Formats: sequence, C-alpha cells, structure tokens
Amino acid sequence: MKRFTQKAVLTALTVFSAQALHAQDIDWSSELGNLDGTSLVISTITDPFIDSMEETMPEFTALTGAEVTIDGFGYDALHDRQLLGCSQNDGSTDVLVIDGIWMGEFVEAGCLEPLDDRIAADEDRFAWDDFVADGATQASWNGTRYCAPIGIYYGLMFYRTDLFEAAGLEVPETFDELKEAAAFFTDNPDFPGVYGYAMNNQRGAAAGQQYFEWAFSAGVSPWKSNTVGAENPYADLTPTMNGERSVELVQFFKDMTAYGPPGVESYAWDERATGFANGSLAMINDWSVRAQIAEDPATSQISGKFAAALMPHAEGEKTISPVGGWVMCMNAHSEQKDAAWDLIRWFSSPEVHKEFVLAGGPPSRVSAMEDADIQAKWPWTVQLNEARQTAWAEGRPRHPLTFQLIDETGVEVNRAIIGEKTPQQAMDDANAQAEKMLQRAGLL
Repeated sequence: MKRFTQKAVLTALTVFSAQALHAQDIDWSSELGNLDGTSLVISTITDPFIDSMEETMPEFTALTGAEVTIDGFGYDALHDRQLLGCSQNDGSTDVLVIDGIWMGEFVEAGCLEPLDDRIAADEDRFAWDDFVADGATQASWNGTRYCAPIGIYYGLMFYRTDLFEAAGLEVPETFDELKEAAAFFTDNPDFPGVYGYAMNNQRGAAAGQQYFEWAFSAGVSPWKSNTVGAENPYADLTPTMNGERSVELVQFFKDMTAYGPPGVESYAWDERATGFANGSLAMINDWSVRAQIAEDPATSQISGKFAAALMPHAEGEKTISPVGGWVMCMNAHSEQKDAAWDLIRWFSSPEVHKEFVLAGGPPSRVSAMEDADIQAKWPWTVQLNEARQTAWAEGRPRHPLTFQLIDETGVEVNRAIIGEKTPQQAMDDANAQAEKMLQRAGLL
C-alpha cells in the first residue's frame, strides 16, 4: 500500500496554485468554507496519477484546513478492499476512486452515493458537459451520475521516433503493418538490444483487458448487443467471443510475442511501460497516463524520442480507441458526505483539473485536452484529443460481473498465447464460461 498524508501547510505549489485560481476570480476558500479538524481519506489505484494527486492536494488543505490522506493500492487489491469495506458498511474511507468498468458492480452493491442532486445544484461550477463523453459515461450508471471523471485514459500506440526515422519506416496503421514493423526491429543488428513490441499478456486481468481493448478495432463484438454506438449495449449479453474474427485476434496476440523480450508472455502494465522507457522496445500500446514514465528523464532513456499514434486496426476495419480510467466517487457509508463533496467538486473543477494534468495527471476534460499549455508539456495530448473522437465507452463491459468476466477471459487468452490451448479452444472455453457466469447471475 502506498499512503500519503497532506498536512495543512502552505507550500510553494499552493501559493502558485492559489494565484492561478485568483487570476480566474474563483474564491475557493469562500466556496468551500472552514473544514478545520476534518480528516478525509481517499482510496485509489497506484497508477502514475497518484503522484500528481499528491502534488495537487495540498492546496485543498491550505484552503480548508482539512487533512487529506491518500491510500494507494494495486489493481486487484483496490477492488477487493473497496468492496469489502462496502459490504461492512465501513465509512472510514470517504472518497473512492474506482475503475469506470466497476461502476455496475459498485452501484448494485450499494457502495456509491448518487451525486445527481449535488451536481445539479452546482452545474455551472462543476461543468459536467466539459468532461470527455467517455468519462461522463463511465462515471454514470443507468442514467444516474455517481462520480466525477478525474483520470480518463485512452489507449494509444507509442513508438520510438528516433528508430523509425533511422529505419525510414512509416508508423503502422494496420495489424499487418504493426507485425511487419515489429519483426523489422527485432534481432536487427542495426538496432542492438531492441525488440519490436510488447503487449499485456499476463494471465488474468491484464490479458483480459487487452482482449477487450483490441476487439472492436479487430471487427469483433464481444457480446451480441454491443456494437459501436449501440443505444443499449447491454440489451443482450450473449457472449460472442469465439467467432472467427475473435479467434484471429487472439492468434495475433500469440504471433506478436515473437517480437517481444524474453518473458513477454507474462508482461502486464508495469513491464510494458518500463521496457519502453528503458529503450528495449520500439513500440508498445499503452494507456495514455503511462506516457509520462517515458518522458521523465529521471526514469527514461528515451525522453523526447517517442511519439503517439492511434492504435492499429485490422484490415478493412477502423480504429476504435480503447477508453478506460478512474472516477472519483463518494462512499455511500461515509459520515462526512458534505466535506467529501467539497473535495470532489474542487478537485474535478476545470481550473484544478488543469493543475492536476500539468503535474502529470490524465486529461479528462475537453478544455484540458485542448489547452495549449497542456499540449506543449505533454505532446501526445493531441492524439488523445483525436482518440476521444474514435472511442467507444462500452468497449469493456461495465455490468456487475465485469471484474470476474475480464479476469476469466484473460486466463483463457493467456493459455492461447503460451500454447496451452489453441486460440479456438481457448475462446470456446472463455465463451462458455462467460455464458454460464451470466446465466447464474440472471444477466442472461
């Protein structure tokens, strides 16, 4: 667990931030009021934006007097810990930062306090319509707004500009072009120590999420009613993961391991990002928030030597950019709901969100994505702005069985990748397991 505690001290960052806010004639100290003696606890993922949150949050303490503790956990641990606390009516954590795909599960379990009335009473300040549409979708369930989108990610392909320029290669746009470029860089004496590509192949959640991230760009609909733009993508959850194009996609995953470092079959988020930053990979696909790892000279050998593009697509298809990310919600069992709301509305406001993004957080508002200061500091924001216009927010399931379904699918995808099963066998089994799971839960 990573844990930060913010004391009521006025740092240099706070002074700068307060000046920026005053320049926009926003008197947050009056808006928020005095919270001296209040202690608020946030639980969140230990993704890179936790450091940006840590950097931004002292301003809230300086404005209100409230002490803010940020508890960070790994992906599976965060999910399980938050749900356990909910089942025990535990109010010791006031603000839950959850993966948007957990929304159905957490709402059905009674973990989240609806925010519609609070947002409506503060609509002008909250600027809901400025959130990217995919973030607004992921922060809602069945037409009710439960959370604020604060960490929306898009999947992009990152590539080494220095290597591509030296090789005279164009940036791949299709799966076949990606495979060719990956093969070119792997074991190439002109580029020693470089491998072509790495994916999230690790058994379980990593490989399961990878499948859903690539499916729509491969021409796959993972369940019957989920086509891009469907009015009701959850109308018929009959799984369709063992069709011809789906099996071809899993075969593609398996083929691409030939162009990765040893052990790439078990790579997940950290290994993929670290491998790119240390210069051993020519290309990766990754969530946008992790690009900062490659840009930071303290952690990267390739700072200033990479760029972003939309993820590739199958021949005859078009890119449907993966979207994911994190939404900030009020714990339904918190006994400090008004103070928790003050923190949520302050942190997610357009002006504070800009500070958070400049500190390295993922832009989740249109105003942030189009901001010249942000684009200058994080150049891939231009591609993010393009990706949000090609994304489908329901690409990964968000119903109450999402966590389990993605994990089980990822077990089978990995079995195909490492050769325990053929891709067809693996996806037949994944499909059958998903169908049984959904039927038992009354969702099918």
